[in-house]
Amino acid sequence: MKKRVAAIVAGVLVVLLVAVVAATPWAYKNYVQGPPEPELAFAAAAQPGGGALDGTWTVQPGSQVGYRVQQQLLWETVDVAGRGDTVTGSAEIEDSHVRSLKFTVDVAGLETGSSGRDEKFRSADALETDTFPTAELVGNVPTDVSAIPADGSSTRVEVPVQLTIKGVTRPETAQVDVRRNGDRVEAVGTVPVRLPDFNVTPPKPFASLLEVQPTAVIEFLVYLAKS
Repeated sequence: MKKRVAAIVAGVLVVLLVAVVAATPWAYKNYVQGPPEPELAFAAAAQPGGGALDGTWTVQPGSQVGYRVQQQLLWETVDVAGRGDTVTGSAEIEDSHVRSLKFTVDVAGLETGSSGRDEKFRSADALETDTFPTAELVGNVPTDVSAIPADGSSTRVEVPVQLTIKGVTRPETAQVDVRRNGDRVEAVGTVPVRLPDFNVTPPKPFASLLEVQPTAVIEFLVYLAKS
């Protein structure tokens, strides 16, 4: 009788253990991590724009930049987004073509909401921000922006860029939605990258739980005003 009771108890404990293990990734994703940070997007409807596009356009306060990576916890995927507002730079437009652009980002200032996670991303194993505190996005291939309407609606353009992260420069392509908004130009877009291409080793937690995947997406929302 005692053996039978013990077997039943053991069986119940096994079932409970399996249930806890099965529920843990879901619970972490929904109650510890919380919902993912939404992708950067235009804030609201734009006002019609006026004036010529040609000229020098500089980055304005309120611009944001960041990254999005995925962490794997057993069978659950968790989105992690870092955000920062320390971005500077400008774009030169001539004959309705972007002739050059350069944006510089304070990588050390990107935050995900978890200080422990941010320290790991800033460490020598990952972004090594003590040595490489900034990242740069540079473009010098003429990009036609003549199709950007003056009514405030957006147009998507592909912009060839040179991206520098952790001292490594590589050609990448930015997918950018651009619009006029009054006397400003606004651009929101993404640049998909592979972290190992930039000598970035994603942090690997104990037993590879919540391991960061090797691909990432750089996200940006830039407000520009003519100098």
